Parts: sequence; C-alpha cells; structure tokens
Amino acid sequence: MARTKKRKAPGATGGQNAAEPGRARSKKAKARSGRGTGGSAAGKSGDRGAIGRAALGDKPYARARTASELVAFPGPSSWPGAYWHVVAGLSLVFLYSYWPTIRWMADSWINEPDYSHGWAVPVLAGMICYYRAESFPGASKRSSWAGLSLIMVAIFMRLVSRFTYTDFLDGWSILPMVAGAVWCLLGFAAMRWALPAIGFLFFAIPMPYQAESMLSWQLQGVATDLSTVFLRIFGQPAVAEGHVVWVGNERLSIEQACSGLRIFVGMGAFAVFWASANTRAWSDKIVILVAAIPAAIFVNSARIVLIGFGYQLFDDASARRWIHDLSGIAMIFASFGIMWLVSVYWQKLYAPVKKLTAKEILRESGFNYAQSADGALESPVEAS
Repeated sequence: MARTKKRKAPGATGGQNAAEPGRARSKKAKARSGRGTGGSAAGKSGDRGAIGRAALGDKPYARARTASELVAFPGPSSWPGAYWHVVAGLSLVFLYSYWPTIRWMADSWINEPDYSHGWAVPVLAGMICYYRAESFPGASKRSSWAGLSLIMVAIFMRLVSRFTYTDFLDGWSILPMVAGAVWCLLGFAAMRWALPAIGFLFFAIPMPYQAESMLSWQLQGVATDLSTVFLRIFGQPAVAEGHVVWVGNERLSIEQACSGLRIFVGMGAFAVFWASANTRAWSDKIVILVAAIPAAIFVNSARIVLIGFGYQLFDDASARRWIHDLSGIAMIFASFGIMWLVSVYWQKLYAPVKKLTAKEILRESGFNYAQSADGALESPVEAS
C-alpha cells in the first residue's frame, strides 16, 4: 500500500514563522513598556526621596515634619498684648473660682508654722519653668481639646470635696485644673514639660489633718530617740520616756510643733525644686530626693540637742524662749546648707561625661585636621 505524505502548505508555514517574530516583538514591546512604567514609578519615588531628603536637610534618620508638629512659642517678654489679655482673663476666672480655697490656704500659711513656706511655692514654681525654658518643646498649632478631660477631673474633685467637707481635696484640684488649661492652650508636649512646676504646687496645699497628725507623731518618736542618743554621745545623762527627753532633772518635751514637720516639708520642697530645675540625670535627682529625708531628721534632732545644752546653761524663761526660737531659724538655714553640700558633692563625684566626636577627640589630643578643597578630611597633623 502506498503511503501518502501530507505536505504542509508553504503559505501556512511561512505565515506561522512570520507571525512568531511579530509576537516576540510585541512581548518585547510590552516588556519595554512595563520596564518603562516601573522606571517611571521608580523615578517618581526617587524624586520623592530626594525631595524628602532635601526637606530634612540631608538627615536620613530625621523624622519628617507633619501638620501636627509643634511651633516655636515666644517667651513672656515677647508676648503681644493679646496673649496678656488671655492670661489676665484666665487668671481672673481662676481667682473667682478658687477664691475660698485660696483664702483657706493663705490662712494656713499665716497661722500654721509648718506651712509658712506656702507663700514662696508659686514663685519657685515659676522659677522651675524659667530654668527649664531651654527644653521647652514648643506649642501646638491648634487647641488640644483633650485637656478638657483633666479640667473635668478637677471639677469632679471640687464637687466631692464640697459634699465630703474635705478642703484639702479642693486644694488638690488646682493641679489637674492648671495642667488641663496648659494642655488645651499649648498642647500635650507643653503640658508634660510643665508638669514639674505644676506638681511643685502640691507643697502649697496643707495636708489632711489625719495624715499630718500621723506623720507628726512618727517624727516626734524618731526625734526623741535620736536626740537622746546624741545627748548620751556628748556625755549627758539623757533618758527617753515617750516623747519626753530627761536630761538630768531637766525635762524636754518634744511637742507636735517640735516634731520637725516644718523642716521635713521644707527640705522636701527644696529637694523637689532642685530636682525639677536641674538638667542632670534622673539618678542624680533621686539621690537628692532620698537624701532630704535623713537630712531633715538629723537637723531636727540636732536642734533638740542644742536646746538641751542651752537649757542646761540658762534657767531664765526669756533666755530659753530665745534659744528655742533662734535654734529653729538656724536649723532652717542648716537644712538648706546640708542639701546644697550633698548636691555639690554628688556633682563632683559623678560629673557628666562630655560626648565628643572623633574629630573633637583628636583636636583635644593635640591634632588638627587638614581639609582638602572638596571638603574631605585628610590625615591629622600634630598641632604645633
């Protein structure tokens, strides 16, 4: 049987072969067009990266600024009249709202020696802001209504204080009220910056009577025991009996006014002021805060020892009254002196390490850099 061989038409083969280069060319064109699209996208992203780098001042790790970034806020000496009008209006509203509370606090400052420092607390709070002015982060561009949450907390505290007859809670409400006002006007960052000064206002508010009595009672016991030990060290026949120290036949009664609460609170306020106004590390601030407690106890015990020696020398009632009053004034200055010595000693003991670049290290070592015309740094040359 003869086999027939099917032959392809030459046109079909040629057409197929001719179509394949066309399809290849179309694929290449698509690939080129795809590469062109990707290239244009990469170019656009590259342009955006260049624009971003230019906006950041060639700082690749800097964060780009957004619309919610902070703006510079001038100091009080540069405020326009509108700013002062706002401050005056808010101050009048605050005084009108808190006038009964302020009168209660001022009465404690005048009649209770333990809170006689209250007049200086607002001034020292302003000084804290002044010393921390260089670290002020700036103000928000628009009002931060989230600060109303703190103002609502203050209003709630005032309502509770009125129903429970707790004046100290009404005084404590000043802290969230001021913090909320700063948050609303200047933003959260400014409020966080002002927290040390706002928190310092706490020392102007009298403590609750129960807490004051408990703390005073504990301080009386510590002062009695410690002063008895010091008197024995100096050769005096001292014996402690409750809150009374017997020195021979002389009876020294450690009253509540002599418990050291005034010195304790005053030194605590000074330690908080130093820690808030200082720019050193938190470890240094904690050392000062902790040192205020034993320093206050030591100073009060030293006062009782001086009074004991004075009563041994003078029998006149007027002379003894002078000894009692002058020793109290002297101990106030002594307490601040001790805290100052502790801070100076700690600063000398742990001096902050200065951060230097490699160029600064070589310069301080006696070498100078030679800079080429294109800005590159050449090998260092020893300074003559």
